[in-house]
Amino acid sequence: MFDKFLEFLKGIGEFGITFAGFSEGLFLPFPMETISIPIYLSQPQKAIIFAGVLIFFSMIGSSIGYFIGKIFGEKVIKVDDKKGLETLRNLYSKNYILTLLSSAITPIPFELYVFSAGIFKIKFRNFFILVGISRIIRHLPQSILIYFYGDKILDNLQVFVLGIGIFIFVGYVFYKKKNI
Repeated sequence: MFDKFLEFLKGIGEFGITFAGFSEGLFLPFPMETISIPIYLSQPQKAIIFAGVLIFFSMIGSSIGYFIGKIFGEKVIKVDDKKGLETLRNLYSKNYILTLLSSAITPIPFELYVFSAGIFKIKFRNFFILVGISRIIRHLPQSILIYFYGDKILDNLQVFVLGIGIFIFVGYVFYKKKNI
């Protein structure tokens, strides 16, 4: 069934990536890369444009998710995400900026970051900017690599994502040392 859904999204190109981006911050039940990378690969010459559309609509969907969290509170969080919510509560209280930026690389579902930012009443302007940066960190490098290298890049994509994760971790360590 997922294969048919993916084929449908690939077949409608920009509209498929628009839907996927919009749903990323609200209800997407699987990693965005399962949709975005095949769409990028279907038309590598448009990969960067697709990423821009994805990022833009992810920010729109995330904004809606933020306000859903702000209005309805913890009622929007699934029972199996309660532990993740507590983890995020602790992370937000320590440093909401790094917490939102880390949404680009952690296994915690992105929509949980989105809803919890509203629940914990993070200032919307800051949330919006940080979500944009986190989505750029997550999606733009993949599209650039696919634009230049096509499907040959798939062999090295995990190494690239790991490199970004290490870069963010090192930045965090330096930040913590500076503020101790």
